[in-house]
Amino acid sequence: MSDTFSLSFPLKTHDGDVTELKLKAPRAGALVKYNDPFQLKPIKNENGEQEGFEFVFNNKAMMQFLSDMTGIDDLLLADMSASDFMRLRGVAANMILTAVPDKNPSKQPVA
Repeated sequence: MSDTFSLSFPLKTHDGDVTELKLKAPRAGALVKYNDPFQLKPIKNENGEQEGFEFVFNNKAMMQFLSDMTGIDDLLLADMSASDFMRLRGVAANMILTAVPDKNPSKQPVA
């Protein structure tokens, strides 16, 4: 699984300007090495019933994940615009979550 992300502004790398980032699916080792890049916090309505969730990002861990997923050093990724980073971390979070089974954690997802 991979995804391509278009940057709003070019990113200067050792290989020249980059306008798109190709993201590879993250590996389990990244979780161990960098910690969780986000947590899901339940959103409850006024009756106390869960009606959704929101992401609570660990930006430092997410930057490390993005470096692993793109192959671009985190020091170079740090120069991307804040809006690109906000959108890119959402794409990465969705890629991570697509590999997680919805209801039965013992059922393996089909890749």
